[in-house]
Amino acid sequence: MSMNGRGKILIGAAALALIFTAATARADELCAEPARTAYGQVAGHDADAACAYLGIPYAAPPVGGLRWRPPALPAAHEDVLEAGEYGPWCVQPIARGFLTASDPKTEISEDCLYLNVWRPQKSGTFPVMFWMHGGGLETGSGNAPMYDGSRLAGSRDVVVVTINYRIGVFGFLALPALSSEDPHSSSGDYGFLDQIAALKWVRGNIAAFAGDPDNITVFGESAGGWSVCNLLVSPLSAGLFHQAVIQSGGCDAVAPMEQGYAAGEEFAARMGCGGDGVIECLRSKPVAEIRADQPKKNDTNPLDLAAILRYTWLAHRDGWALPEIPIEALRAGRFQRVPLLVGANRDEAKIFTVGMPGVRLAPRPLVRMVVRQSFGDGLLAEIERLYPFSDYRRPADALSAALGDAMLACKCFDAAQAASPFTPVYYYRFDYDRHLAPHLFGAAHALEIPFIFSTLDRPDMDQFFTERLIAEAAPLSEDMMSYWTNFAKTGDPNGPGLMAWPRYESSSRSRMYLDLPQSVRATEDAGKCTFWQGQHLKIY
Repeated sequence: MSMNGRGKILIGAAALALIFTAATARADELCAEPARTAYGQVAGHDADAACAYLGIPYAAPPVGGLRWRPPALPAAHEDVLEAGEYGPWCVQPIARGFLTASDPKTEISEDCLYLNVWRPQKSGTFPVMFWMHGGGLETGSGNAPMYDGSRLAGSRDVVVVTINYRIGVFGFLALPALSSEDPHSSSGDYGFLDQIAALKWVRGNIAAFAGDPDNITVFGESAGGWSVCNLLVSPLSAGLFHQAVIQSGGCDAVAPMEQGYAAGEEFAARMGCGGDGVIECLRSKPVAEIRADQPKKNDTNPLDLAAILRYTWLAHRDGWALPEIPIEALRAGRFQRVPLLVGANRDEAKIFTVGMPGVRLAPRPLVRMVVRQSFGDGLLAEIERLYPFSDYRRPADALSAALGDAMLACKCFDAAQAASPFTPVYYYRFDYDRHLAPHLFGAAHALEIPFIFSTLDRPDMDQFFTERLIAEAAPLSEDMMSYWTNFAKTGDPNGPGLMAWPRYESSSRSRMYLDLPQSVRATEDAGKCTFWQGQHLKIY
């Protein structure tokens, strides 16, 4: 080491190498140092300026007699758990591709109640961001490459948690016989109870991973957004989190019990189970037989919007975990009044048309026919007024815009409107569409997620973004990472170097438009959302 003419220290290459080696060693030691949880020690590994702990069980495997029961506590382990690999994805009628299991070697199992943790490679106590994946409560996993929390944790000093929870029939089967055996007379909310169990595990153990149990933000997209809203109103999650983020998910995706019972009895009949032994019969069925019974969205008639929008396996208003429809509770102020960040994407529905060959080429008469069949003759004129064909590249794009607003974007507007009189609300729309397929996908459903996690180069997003396009998108990604983590730290997304994001007020209806450049202006499609609010569209 020597001094230059200006008195600054010069470090030789050998010294630099020693410093780098020491820093790397400290990081490796920090990551490998076992975290002491209530169930045993867990060792992680180095991952992009973060320590990663993958595949930690937060509940007992829901198999055998535990199938279709609330989650039980995980077993303790005496040996150090080497948390270096993801656990299995939960059972689902999986289709390889976007938002699903890209790797054909991905394990699918009923034993899937695992979570993943990423923490900064430094000492301290950090806010916690608890992520719930989307997929319509039928597909998906917290293990998807797009949800890798290493960069978000390492660059923004937060602890990131992603979880698996039971989905489809394994997560949301409701039957009178199941309710009869339950001490709370509840059934059909097992996946939701998994989410609460994971949140309780985090609350009780995250301090071992440098997380602050008194500063937890729940965030999720699509069905994960539905789940966040459910957590806001469930008495079982009271006090377990301190901020909430709803991304492209509404607050009315909760089915009545009678609807759940009807779907459950149809399922049991298809499985050849009934009578007094229906539950024993269903619990004896092999996973493969049950999985083969589950419908796939891409098998739906593209002209039947009602079928496309219908979801069989949803959370249920059971009077215990979910006593009422969340949006009604929000409007009445009956929810956990934590700060809320909520929004949607400009082109929510376009992604759902990609798997329907030729649908975007549909001429105006066919589009009008689908609107009539789906919404009734009486609404055709008003929908055409709100979504004139002349505003869109193709006639089918007008229908796609209407559909995206009706089922996703305007549900988020409703949540912002409902909650803003009671708690701070920050509302946004994501408009960025500079990728390899702008006309096909636009600012698509779920496209905002890799901007928040800084995973634009990960499968399957690397199909949309080249290195050049990632570099162009980087400024928006950096800002969104800061907005989300600032919100997790303080309940306010604002911070140095960022465009000011005002609180949402019903009078001004200002929202942040996430694009390059960003802007703040009045919600331009509020009239459309008021119209859809009056239609009371359901997804069951």
